[in-house]
Amino acid sequence: MILGVDVGGTNIDIVVFEKNFSHIATYPTKDYVAKLDNLLNELVERHQAKAVGIGFAGWIKKGKIIKAPNIRLNDFKLELDVPYVLDNDANCFALYASHVFGFKNLIGVTIGTGIGSGTVVDGKVYRGMGLAGEIGHWFVGGDEVCTCGGRGHLECYFGGWSFKKRGLSAVELVESGRIYELEDFEKLCICIANAIALLDPEAVVFGGRIGGSLYERTLKERIYRYLMPEFRPEIKTLNDPLAVAKGACLMVMK
Repeated sequence: MILGVDVGGTNIDIVVFEKNFSHIATYPTKDYVAKLDNLLNELVERHQAKAVGIGFAGWIKKGKIIKAPNIRLNDFKLELDVPYVLDNDANCFALYASHVFGFKNLIGVTIGTGIGSGTVVDGKVYRGMGLAGEIGHWFVGGDEVCTCGGRGHLECYFGGWSFKKRGLSAVELVESGRIYELEDFEKLCICIANAIALLDPEAVVFGGRIGGSLYERTLKERIYRYLMPEFRPEIKTLNDPLAVAKGACLMVMK
């Protein structure tokens, strides 16, 4: 029995895995992130879990969170009663996407409060020195201030917090199709195309509460526009808001 946890900028999603995944609960991050260890220890005891996998929306090196642009860390700590694995949330998503679709080489892109990405190479998560895959913090131009403290990053123009800052509703943008008319959607597609040209993956899989709701066909058409014809990875969406938590379970089993 394993607990899988997704600590995102807006929500904390928790699943339990034995033979199948089951959703336990979803909590608002701002109310629970500072007391997450207490919550998880209660759930560990209740479900008799042997380990916990945690996908966290932050920059992680050597098992330590060094920055969390979209989460107030406050007194965040992890003192759990069972072994645990802590990894970047997009890495967990990429691993789960690889499991679902069977791709051994892919880029996973999560779009929710912010934008994250993880890379799977030969079936294993590629981390570099720990921070590989921060597409949301690629410089795309302009002088907008990012939540990480930088300027002109992709997240400043596309994703939940930047939409909210400009008075836009992510739900309305997606449901109406207006999201594809945004100049900022073009910025996203250019960044993804650049990542494809660098890594030449089998596929790019989009997830997260925004990314998982995008049209595959539109993503493919717009991303391919910026690629040489020799690059034609599959473009997929994984519309499962629990994908990161499920991927965190898989991290424990690796």
